[in-house]
Amino acid sequence: MFQHAASYNGYLTELCQAAHADEADSIGNKLFPAVGVRTAVGTYKKRDIGNAFRVYRTALARGNSPTRIDTNATDGFYNCRPHALEVGTWKFDADQDDGGEEERESNLQELMSTQLVTREFQAVSIFKAGVPVTSGAGIWSGEAGAAANIINELDTLAITIQAGIGRRPTHLIFGQNAWMIAKNHPSLRELIQGQTVAVSLELLRNMLIFPDINISVASMPYNPEVRGKAGKLKTIMGMDVFMFYSSDAPTRNDMSAGKDFTMEPGGPEVLSEEKTLETVDTLYWSADRQVTCPAAAARLDVAYPGAQRRPRNLQPEEKPCGRP
Repeated sequence: MFQHAASYNGYLTELCQAAHADEADSIGNKLFPAVGVRTAVGTYKKRDIGNAFRVYRTALARGNSPTRIDTNATDGFYNCRPHALEVGTWKFDADQDDGGEEERESNLQELMSTQLVTREFQAVSIFKAGVPVTSGAGIWSGEAGAAANIINELDTLAITIQAGIGRRPTHLIFGQNAWMIAKNHPSLRELIQGQTVAVSLELLRNMLIFPDINISVASMPYNPEVRGKAGKLKTIMGMDVFMFYSSDAPTRNDMSAGKDFTMEPGGPEVLSEEKTLETVDTLYWSADRQVTCPAAAARLDVAYPGAQRRPRNLQPEEKPCGRP
C-alpha cells in the first residue's frame, strides 16, 4: 500500500514479511486466513448450502434451456481498518554499535513479536465472539466430567459442521490447558490401555471420524494486565477448543469459517522515519477479520459448566453461512 511513499522501507518490509510467512502455524493465521482485497471497503459472498447438494435434471429436450441451479448467495461487507505499532531506536544507542544496526534490529524483532501476540489475542477474541459455546459438551474435568466421551463429542462437532456446510472440518485447535485435561482423560487413556504409548495429537487424530483433520495445541502466552502493570502470563486460548473449516486458498466467496480481509496479504509493511535523536520504525497493516461462516465452526469451553453462556445445540443441523 505504501510502496511509493518516501518513508517506505523495502528492506525491512521484506524481512518482516518473511518472518510473517514463517508464522503459518499461528492461531490467527489458521482462524482467519488472509484474503487480499484491492479496496478497503467491499463485499463478499455468504453461501446458503440449501441448494448446493441438490440433484438436478440435466437432460436437454429440443428447444428447452438448461436447468439453472440456485446459488442463494447474499452479500456480506468488509471494511479494512488501518493498524500500526511503532518502535524508536535512540541514535545514542545505535552509535554504541559503531554505526551498526544491532540495536535497531533487536527493537524491530520486539516490535514484530508484540504485533504477533496482539494479533493472536485479537483473533481468538473475534472467533469466540462469533462462535458460541456448544452446550452439552466440553465438560471433561471434575466428577461431572469423568464420564465424558471426548472422541464422541469431537466426532459430533465434526458431523455437525459437515452437515452445516457440506465440507469436513479442516482444523482442530486445543488451548494448552484444554489439551492437558483431554490427554489425561479416562476416556482417552482407556483406548491405549496396555500400550507403551502416551496420548498424543497423532493418536487422537487417528481416532476421529475424519482422521485427515489438522490438530494442534495453542500455547502462546500473553500478559492480561494493562500496560505498565506486571502480571502473570496466561495462554491465549486457555481452556478453549476450536474446530472449523478453512479453505487452502481462501477467497471472498468460499465457505471458510473466518477470513482476514486485508490490503497487505503478504504481511505488514515497514515505514521508517529519521528524527533528530531517534529512528522510528512503524509496522503497518490493514485488516477486517470476521467469522464469515458460523456454520463452519464450533467451540468448546472445557471449563464451561453448561448453563452460563449462550449455548449452541449439539445437533447436525445448522443455519446458512452468515444468517443470524
